[in-house]
Amino acid sequence: MSQPSTVLVVEDTKLNRDYMARTLTKAGHEVLTAKSLSEAQGVVDSQAFDLVFLDLGLGKDDTSGERGRRLFAQLQSVAPEIPVIVVTGDDTAGSAVEMIRGGAYHYIVKPVEPDELVHLAQNGLELSAARRALGVMRAMQDRDGDSSWYVGQTPRMQSIEAVVTRFAPSDAGILIQGESGTGKEVVARALHARSNRAEGPFVPLNCSAVPRDLLESEMFGHEKGSFTGAVGRQIGLIELANGGTIFLDELSTMPPEMQTKLLRALQEFKFMRVGGRKEIKVDVRVISASNRDILDAIRSGEFRQDLYYRLCVMTIELPALRDRRVDIPFFVEHFIGELREAMGTTVEGTTEAAMWALTNYRWPGNIRELRNVIERAVILATGESRIDVVHLPEIVRAVNGGDPLDPNGVGMHGLPTLLPADGLDLKSVRDEWERSFIEQAIERTEGNQSAAARLLNLTRDELRYRVDKFGLPI
Repeated sequence: MSQPSTVLVVEDTKLNRDYMARTLTKAGHEVLTAKSLSEAQGVVDSQAFDLVFLDLGLGKDDTSGERGRRLFAQLQSVAPEIPVIVVTGDDTAGSAVEMIRGGAYHYIVKPVEPDELVHLAQNGLELSAARRALGVMRAMQDRDGDSSWYVGQTPRMQSIEAVVTRFAPSDAGILIQGESGTGKEVVARALHARSNRAEGPFVPLNCSAVPRDLLESEMFGHEKGSFTGAVGRQIGLIELANGGTIFLDELSTMPPEMQTKLLRALQEFKFMRVGGRKEIKVDVRVISASNRDILDAIRSGEFRQDLYYRLCVMTIELPALRDRRVDIPFFVEHFIGELREAMGTTVEGTTEAAMWALTNYRWPGNIRELRNVIERAVILATGESRIDVVHLPEIVRAVNGGDPLDPNGVGMHGLPTLLPADGLDLKSVRDEWERSFIEQAIERTEGNQSAAARLLNLTRDELRYRVDKFGLPI
């Protein structure tokens, strides 16, 4: 069960203050009260609350409502996301209207009927919850948005970057497929950040993380009393995403009955909350993702073909990290820098042996696993300047020392002994490392492009791109 919401009632008249507190408490809310400007300012500085009822005239001598306006200005400064409902007498109604123009949510004129008080409180608390949720989402978007997406150097990733740039400004549905940990949500955030909806919310929903019987409520919201435990109205994630983007992760796990309801909602972007009778219209873009091929799910009868066509104008296939090993040193550098700043550690890089192991490991967990390994290593290496093999997990250490051009086809994964102890620009090192592998592969296969590409676990086009890049004879 969710925690009750907290309402602050600022009212100088004891009779009105006690009446409002009693009515709101009976409706299931926690209530804080204050009878003066100074008392209210103390509550604002020390307590957490979700909604404010503010009497405009605090004290018999405050006929102009000056003290109420001062408190309102303080609330706007320290907690602008918290709705303020102004409580006023007839003679100060004009001032209340001015405060609404300045950002107050609503106003009511005394005496206040119980039903009106409870109704306004419920609406105000819903707005408060929505504002807080959007604030968190925007903070996440600022932290994890487009800037966190490292595109990389492979032709395949460059082509994905071109697709993102081309389709981001449109409202076209995009399906992103790839193994777990390949960065599907990061690409979705990049699409949102480059779109015309960038100022709106980015709302992620992992379809596999929500219990089957709660997914409809999570997506569409519910009305109070619509099922056991529904103690109040809840706004669904699609409604919270209005004006922005909703990201449906692990789409293939969505139950068939929810697929039907989602398709119906997407026909005209209208839906009703669970237990509700009022149709809600939204303007959202839908980006979805799956670590399973949706076409396989359609063939097996587990996913609706018509929903697939509604959601998927373009499909983006993200490669596994083992297929873009050339980018691993840059990911390592990025994660070390990010963690160094967050943790204040002394770690600035890796030893040659550690980088060899990191690039040789096959990364079944992809970029997410790599980041976790680097975070662990940074913690263990704190006090030292470099991550060494001893700081890596045993499963990663176990691959150290193998042939970088293993005949079993593990590909372009090792780091030759051209890495110096320190001081070299990482891009230059990576270019020399990549060039060395290409030359070794060409030499071993006596110039056979197909064989060299197989040895490096590259396509022929990818090999040709590198040959041209480095001006190698072949």
